[in-house]
Amino acid sequence: MKRTGRVGLFALLITLLLVNCRKDSQVFDNPYAGGRQQLGVMLSTDPPEPLEAAPGTVVTFKATGLVPYKDSLRFTFNAERAEVVSVDTAGIKVKVPVTGSTGVASVTIGDQIYFGPIFRVKGNLDLDPNYRATVGANGPVNEAYQMPDGRMLLLGGFWDFERKGVVKPLNRIVLTSKDGEVDRNLLSGKGADGSLGAIAALPGGKLVITGSFSSYDTHNGEMRNITLLNSNGSLDSAIVNTYTKKDTVPAFNGGTDGNIYRAYVYDNKITCIGNFNYYLSYVYNKPDFLHERDSLITDSVVVRQLIRFYPDGRLDSTFNYDLAKHKSFDGANGPISDAYMQPDGKLIIVGRFTKYNGQPAPYIARLNTDGSLDAGFGGSGADNTIYTIRYNAAKQRFMLAGDFTRFNGADKSGLVMLKTDGSIDNQFAPLPVLSGTSYLFAHQLNNGLIIVSGYFKQYGNVRRSGFMVLNPDASLAAGYNNTGDFRGYVSKVVETTSANGQTQALVLGMFSRFNEKDAGNIFRLLFK
Repeated sequence: MKRTGRVGLFALLITLLLVNCRKDSQVFDNPYAGGRQQLGVMLSTDPPEPLEAAPGTVVTFKATGLVPYKDSLRFTFNAERAEVVSVDTAGIKVKVPVTGSTGVASVTIGDQIYFGPIFRVKGNLDLDPNYRATVGANGPVNEAYQMPDGRMLLLGGFWDFERKGVVKPLNRIVLTSKDGEVDRNLLSGKGADGSLGAIAALPGGKLVITGSFSSYDTHNGEMRNITLLNSNGSLDSAIVNTYTKKDTVPAFNGGTDGNIYRAYVYDNKITCIGNFNYYLSYVYNKPDFLHERDSLITDSVVVRQLIRFYPDGRLDSTFNYDLAKHKSFDGANGPISDAYMQPDGKLIIVGRFTKYNGQPAPYIARLNTDGSLDAGFGGSGADNTIYTIRYNAAKQRFMLAGDFTRFNGADKSGLVMLKTDGSIDNQFAPLPVLSGTSYLFAHQLNNGLIIVSGYFKQYGNVRRSGFMVLNPDASLAAGYNNTGDFRGYVSKVVETTSANGQTQALVLGMFSRFNEKDAGNIFRLLFK
C-alpha cells in the first residue's frame, strides 16, 4: 500500500503541473510579422555576356522578376550607376558606365538590393601579365632596390616568397628577376631575424640595409637595426681582436635602439631616420669583471630619430650633434614618418611635428647637410600630419600625402604637389576631402599620372576605394580607374618600362588582393 500511495502521489503532481502549464500558456505576436514582402526578384550570379568589357559596352545579366520594376530599378557596377538599356523576363541589359570599376554588379529596388556576379571593367590599367610573381610574399614588402642589371632586391617582413622559402629560407630579403622570378644567386643565408625596411648603395657597391633586426645569416644578435652587405647579399664582415682571441663580426659596428625605416647615402655617409633614441656600438676588446673572458660592451649616445653614420658604423658627430653635451640636438618634436634626400645632400623630412631644434617646422622641414634647419622650405607648411613624400626627377615635382587640409595657407585636401623650391604647384587641385578619408601615399610617374593610396571610399562623387590614378591636375585619369577596391597600404612604387615601351609600376606594401585577384603584398601594373 505504501508503494501504491507513492506512485499515486507522483501521478497527481504530474497532472497538476500539466494543468498549470496549460493555464499559463499564452500566444504572442510573431516578432517578424509585418516585414517588407519579397519582390520576387532574382539577379543571377551566373557569368554575364560578355564576361568583361570596357565602359560604353552593353552587357546582359540573367535575372527574373525585374519587369514590374523596370522604370524604378537602379543597376550599378561596383556602386557606380549604369544606364539600363532593356529589361525582360530573362534578364537585363545595361551599359557599363564611364566611371565603372571592377566589382560586384547589383540591382536596387527601393531599399532592397540584389547582388549579382563580379564584373571586370576593362581599361588602360591592369595587372601586368608578364610579371611572374603570382603568389607574392607572405608578409609586407617594404622596399625594392633595382640592381644595375635590372634585377630587383626586395626587403620586408616576409619569410616566404612564391612559396620558395620552404626549400631554402627567404627571411625578409629575396632577389628576383625584373619580372619577379626568384633568383637563388643571393648569398643571404638565413636572412634577417626581423623586418627590413630600407636599402641604399654605397659608392663602392656595398649595400646598407636597415629595419628592426639583430641577426643576419649566421651572425646572431650582433647588429642593431642596420648593417652592410656585399653586392652578392652576404654580410660584410671583419676580424677584430677581442680580449682573448680574434673573432669575425659585422664590419659595420654601429646601430640604434629602435627601428630604422629610411636610409640615404651622400658623400659616402649614411643618413637614417627612424624610431630610436640612442646610437649604439660594440666594444670588443674588454674583459669581464674577473679578467678571464671576453665581455661584449655596448656603448651608447643619445641620438633621436635622425642619425648619420660613417661606412664603418661610427657616429658622425658633425650632423645635428651638440658636441658640448655629447648628444644630438632635439631635432623634430614629433615623429618623422618619411624623408627624401636631394642630390645636393639636403634632407627633406615630413611627419607629425611642428618644430625642429626649437624652430618652426610645421610637419615638413628641409635640413642642411650638417643637420641644421634650412628655413623657408614649404612656406608655412601643413596643418596636420604628412605621411609620405615622393619626388619625380623627370617632372621635378614632389607629391605629399597626409591628413592635412591646408598647406602653405591654401586648401589642399590631404594631397599637394610641390615644386623643387617647396612652393605649391597649383595645377594640381585635389577635390575636397570627404569624412573618414586619409591619404597615405602619392607617387607621380614619368608619364605624369599619379598613383594615390590610402583609406577612402570615393573621390568626388565617384567610387574609388583605397586606390586611384589622378591626372597632373588632380582629376581622375580617364581609363585608368577601372580597377576594383583596394584594402591595405602601399609603401613604394618602382617604375620600369616594358619591352614595347609601356609604363610598368611595381607596387609594394601590405595587401592581399587587388582588382578582385590575390596579390601577396606585391604586384606590377601595366599602363596601356
